[in-house]
Parts: sequence; structure tokens; C-alpha cells
Amino acid sequence: MQSEVKRLQTFLLMALSTPDGVLINTQGSRLNVKDREFFQRSMAGETVAANPILGRTSNQLQIQISSPIPAETGTKPAGVLMGGILINRVVEAISNLHQGKGSYAFALNSQGVPIAHPDTELIGTPEKVAQSFLNSPNSRLAEITQQMVAKRTNIELAQLDGKWSYVAYTPLREANWSVALVVPQENIESPLQALNLLATVLGGLLVVGLISAWRQVQLYEQIRDRALVSSRQAQQLSKTLKELQNTQARLIHTEKMSSLGQLVAGVAHEINNPANFIHANLNHASEYSAGILDLLKLYEQTYPNPTPEIRDRAQDLDIEFLAEDLPKLMASMQVGTKRIRQIVLSLRNFSRLDEADMKFVDINEGLDNTLMILNHRLTATADQAEIQIIKKYGDLPLVECYAGQLNQVFMNILANAIDALEEASQKRSFEDLKTNLNQIKIQTQVDESSHYAIIQFHDNGIGMSEDIKQRVFDYMFTTKPVGKGIGLGMAIAYQIVVEKHAGTIEVDSTPGYGTEFTICIPLTSKN
Repeated sequence: MQSEVKRLQTFLLMALSTPDGVLINTQGSRLNVKDREFFQRSMAGETVAANPILGRTSNQLQIQISSPIPAETGTKPAGVLMGGILINRVVEAISNLHQGKGSYAFALNSQGVPIAHPDTELIGTPEKVAQSFLNSPNSRLAEITQQMVAKRTNIELAQLDGKWSYVAYTPLREANWSVALVVPQENIESPLQALNLLATVLGGLLVVGLISAWRQVQLYEQIRDRALVSSRQAQQLSKTLKELQNTQARLIHTEKMSSLGQLVAGVAHEINNPANFIHANLNHASEYSAGILDLLKLYEQTYPNPTPEIRDRAQDLDIEFLAEDLPKLMASMQVGTKRIRQIVLSLRNFSRLDEADMKFVDINEGLDNTLMILNHRLTATADQAEIQIIKKYGDLPLVECYAGQLNQVFMNILANAIDALEEASQKRSFEDLKTNLNQIKIQTQVDESSHYAIIQFHDNGIGMSEDIKQRVFDYMFTTKPVGKGIGLGMAIAYQIVVEKHAGTIEVDSTPGYGTEFTICIPLTSKN
């Protein structure tokens, strides 16, 4: 449309409106015109030229011409095409109408207000509202104006500007306006000539209309057709772009998960070796320390009176405390190494690099592995409140799925829930957080009728608005600040669940009350 404005140099601007009233023009403005008369009439199939208005961006008086864009199917238009012509062009076109010396033309809108007139003082400006000829002190002019507003066609003799003139007037078809030609009486030699003049003037007005201004309507029809073709091309381009974005997102996700999986597996392997070494040697160390402590007790029983040097050394080492604390220390170290081994196992199960094909896995175990990795974000710190996990796991059978990818879905949903709870916590008092804990509920069950596994995540965070809820699975859509999210997490989750597993993922949310995601996965693969 911008190229058409530059090429034609007739329109001040052009705009395209969708059937729901959203309009975008070539000056970059975006507004809703659903309640505007020109939009409603054009959607009803009319080509409309509206009364002059003051442009919001140009601050110039202009006339809007709007026309419906035919749809490929059905009777309802595919939208509305609109163009703005400066009022000066209409004034120029009207000024070209004359019939001899002293004649002139003028145009009135539906309220009798001059749109074009040789006396520019009578035309409205942004600073001054024009007066309607209906209120003219010249009663004949007021009567003629009433006839023009009523869309009559006639020629009358009237005294205007202190002299007698013939006034020929007729309405315009495309706009709610009327055009009049004023010809001094002396220019007409006989009544017959007056009748000929009427035929000539009215015929000319009906054929020419607003002369060059209405030629733009024909150009407009051409532009409308071209716009329809461009609209189809734009739809195809939009579809292609979305496919490219989807492909790009998949490639990014695949590369990201591949790199992440290799990193996680490598780190898990490196941690696992020394952890196993320590864990295995702790058993021996516990046995050795227990034996040494038993030997010390035997020495105390056999030699109850040690030498002064031994007594002083025993007091320095606090042998009694060591004998009591060393077994606890060894037991604590064993618990720590077991915890490390559990984390390593969770990392390996989460990445599942060795499971590129579908396999039957325990969904509940996958959820626990994901929670293990996110545990550092669930515990209370100086900067964040504790997030309570409530698990209601059902008795699920093994589910055939891509385990690593499904774990990634769980990770994305839980990470978003934690983000929402952290954001909500900033707006709550300490007492409120103690009374109403941040919670994430995870529930699993089987739908026996459809043979689906159902996994639900519910948080009591900030919730989502209806607009965000509609776009939550869109690629590159995010509500997080720059550097914290790029809008791929939930889009990838949707692709994994729906496309990879032939399942469904739905979101239900209320602002201020939290969000719930429901995932349904077939127990056996349908792909």
C-alpha cells in the first residue's frame, strides 16, 4: 500500500481493515474502526466517500474513500480498503466546473456544510468549524440547501451575492454530498438555453462527479483487486514464515537438547566415578574406625592408669567426644554420597541419550527425576520462599514415549510454574507466605476409557490473562524479561506432546488464582 501511495501520489494515505475492524494504515497507525460508519457500510458492500475529517496524524482535512474487498468464498467481504484524499484536491476539482464568466461551483455535505467553495472563508478548517448553508441569512440559499440535503436534482433562479443566477444542483452517488453550479442570469440568453444548460450541467455533473477525485474511485477498484491478490500472497507468506519459524525452533531445540544431554551425561559420568569411589571406601572406613574405637576401649579397660603423656594427649583429642561423634560423621558422609548418586541417576535418566526410540517408561519416576534437578529452586533461601510440592501419583502402567523429550516438557512446565510463584511472592507479605504456602500440585492418573495417561500441574501463582492464555504455545512468545526467556519452552512442549506423541496439552488459568496444565498421552504410541 505504501508503494501505491508513492506511485499514484493522489492518496494521502491508504489503509487495510480486517473484518473485525482492526485497521492498519501506511503511516503506521493501528486502531479499531468497527464502530465507524464508513467501515460498516463498506462491510455491507458499499463504496463510500465520507464527509471530510481532520486526520489524526496529518492534522489536515481529508476525505476517506472506502471499498469492500471481495472474499474468495461467501458473500461477506474479506475486509475494507480505505484511502484518504486531501480536501484541497476536491476543492480544485470543483473549481474546474464553470459556465461562463462569473460562474462557480460548490459542494455541500449531508448537513449543508460547504466542502468546496471558491470563497475559502466558508470552508471549515482545523481551527474553525464551518457554518451550514441551512442557517444562511439568504432564505433562497437556505431553501436550495434544503433541497440539496434532501438529494434533489433541479435548477432554480435565485438572488445570490446581490445578483440573479441560475443554480443547478444534483446529489453524488458515491457520497452523501451534493454539487451545485451557479451561473449568472446574463450568461443565459433564453429559457431554452437555460433548459439546455440544465441538461448539460446535470449530465456533466452526473458523469464527471467530482472529476479527478472520483476517477480515483476507479483506480481504487483496481487497487482493491490488487490488494486482494496481495492479501492472498501475504497469507501464503505468513504461512510459509510460520513453518520456517517452527522448523527453526525445532532445530534450535534439537541442537540445544542434544548439547544439553551430552553435557548432562558427561557431568553425571564425571561425578559418578568419584562419588562411587568415596561411597565404596566409606564402608571400609566405617569398619576401620569402629575397630580402632573398640581397641581404644579395650586399652582403657586393660590399662586404666595411663602414663601422664597419654592422659594429656587423650584430653587434647577429647577421645570420648571422638568415640561418640565419629560413627555419626561416617553415617552422615554415607547419606551425602547416596544423595549424590541419586542426583547423578536423575540426571542420567532425565537426559536419556541412549533412548532415541520410543520405550515404555515410568512417568512418575520421570516426574521425580525432574523435581530432583529443580530441587534447588524449591527450597527456601534468603531471597525466595519455599515452594511446596504436593504429589498425587496414580497407579500408572508403563507408558510408551520418548522419555527424554517428555521429561523436557515436565521441566518447562515446572520451571514456568516456579517463575510464576516467585513473581507472585514479590507481591505478598511474609505472614501471607507463611499462612498460604506457594504450592505446585502434580497429579497423575489413567483414563481407562481412552487409554490415556493424564498428567496435571497446578500452581497457585499469578495466573494468566485470556490474551496470554491464547498465545502461550506460540513460538517466540514470552512474557519474561530479556535474557530470561525466548518463547520456545511451551511451544516445544506443545510440539512434543501433540506432534511427537499424538497427545494433547491444555492450559486453564485465572489471573490471581494460578494456572493448570493438563497433558494427555496415549499409553501406547499412535504414531
